[in-house]
Amino acid sequence: MRIGVIILLALILLHPAPAAEIGIGSICISPIPEKPTDFSAPGLLCESAKLSVKLDAQQPMAWPIKENVKMDALDLAAIHRVVVYCDGKPQQSFKFRFSEYKTKELCLFINDMYKTVQLWESKESPWCKCRKS
Repeated sequence: MRIGVIILLALILLHPAPAAEIGIGSICISPIPEKPTDFSAPGLLCESAKLSVKLDAQQPMAWPIKENVKMDALDLAAIHRVVVYCDGKPQQSFKFRFSEYKTKELCLFINDMYKTVQLWESKESPWCKCRKS
C-alpha cells in the first residue's frame, strides 16, 4: 500500500503541469486621418495630432497618421493594458489578453463613427496593413 502511494506521488510530481501559452503576439496600429471625417460624432476624441497611445509600461507614442505601426514581441500569456491619450491626458483605456482572440496578430484602431478605440483580429481588419513577422 505504501509503495503504491509513493509511486502515485512520484508520477504526479514527474508529470509536467499544463504550461501557460508560450509565445509572442503583435498589434498593428492603424493610422487615423489628419482631419476627422464629416460623418463622425463630434467631440468624442481630440485632434489627430494630439493623440497618443501607450501599451503596458512602454512610453506613450504618437498615434500614427500616415502609416501602420507594428508593436511586437508581446507576451501571449500576459494581461495587456492600452491607454489612449489626448494632449497627454488619458481618454480611453482597456485591458485584454491574447487568449480572448483566435489569433496572435491584432489590429488597434479608432472607429471612425464613434471615435472609440477598438481591438480586432487582424484578419477581420483589412485596414491594418502591418507586415507579417
